[in-house]
Amino acid sequence: MAPTGRTPIDKIIATTLLIVGSVVAAVMVMNSVFPAIVRSGNSLARMADHVEDRIASQIKVVYATGELDENATWQDVDSDTYFDVTFWAKNVGAVRIIGIAETDIFFGVEGDFARIPYTMDAGGAYPQWAYTIENGTEWTNAVTVRFSIHYDVTKTSDEYFVKIIAPTGAYDDHYFSF
Repeated sequence: MAPTGRTPIDKIIATTLLIVGSVVAAVMVMNSVFPAIVRSGNSLARMADHVEDRIASQIKVVYATGELDENATWQDVDSDTYFDVTFWAKNVGAVRIIGIAETDIFFGVEGDFARIPYTMDAGGAYPQWAYTIENGTEWTNAVTVRFSIHYDVTKTSDEYFVKIIAPTGAYDDHYFSF
């Protein structure tokens, strides 16, 4: 047989260079893909925590009424210069709801309701709402919050709708008449 001009050492060097090149390419791919995988994993974990909090966070409107006298006429019964619509919402979920002032409240007659701003966000305009934690210091499980929507004029007797959406995404709505 005629010599090919290659020696076994040439094959070893070529194989070694191919292995080194493959390892370098694999490291480059991992360096570019691994951070994206970690970010995706962190995003999924945060989203799962958010969904868990939202599932564990629930509220229930338990009662609603207007500021009426014994004859069912709108009166400033508590002498605070407002005509109030009041409703109570209970935290029936497993987690504490923080940032009550960030709650969204929609109120009005059926088919014609509007978002009512929190007192600090209303800029002196009416209607506006305020809250009081009734049986606790935080809105934790089994604690009820009284929400009062203040009007500077009386409301008419009608069927009303209120929807409350807590900062956690928990919500409830309630129809009532007065």
